[in-house]
Amino acid sequence: MKELILVRHGEAEHLTKGIIGGWTDLPLTDRGRRQVVLTAKRLKDLFGTRIEGMYASDLKRAKESAKLILEEFDIPLIIDPQFRELNLGISKDMIQEEAKKIEVPPSKPLLDWMSYPESESWRMLQQRVSTAMSDLQQKPEEVVLIVSHGNIMSAIIDWWLQLPEDFLLHFASHTACITWLGISGWGQREIIKMNETAHLSGAGLDDSH
Repeated sequence: MKELILVRHGEAEHLTKGIIGGWTDLPLTDRGRRQVVLTAKRLKDLFGTRIEGMYASDLKRAKESAKLILEEFDIPLIIDPQFRELNLGISKDMIQEEAKKIEVPPSKPLLDWMSYPESESWRMLQQRVSTAMSDLQQKPEEVVLIVSHGNIMSAIIDWWLQLPEDFLLHFASHTACITWLGISGWGQREIIKMNETAHLSGAGLDDSH
């Protein structure tokens, strides 16, 4: 794998209804679908036919985004639950205000903090993503697209840059953004584009401000 393109799903209903994210499983909004259509066109402009395969989280907002992107590409899509968002435990489906009442205060080491009862820590997420990416690396595709979630994208970037497991680094990812990772001519892993949303601005669909 020489290039990795990451796309966050479009705006989903939990974002507009004030519901906790994580494994809450709601579809895209109409606005979210319009965002992803523009993202698909931008991906086509950037990569043409170079993308060889697509992987997506099994949550509705990511699957729906992936299927909209497929309207611009003739590539296989594999749905993989390992690319699900961070598990927020028993707060799933809760209104944000209710979830706040059961939130667990941060503890050290922060990597092992579980923000809600029965949730996943960042270390657990990193290990899940690392396993998924190691499996993916064994496949023959050289240019791969993954449609997933904000925290998953951060963990994938950490993995791509080969950061130490105990190094906590978070990257912003707005809805329907594009991040492009590659390998330089010197063999160095690099970030070519990060959290690009310019393709959404002209239509007033950019959430990055």
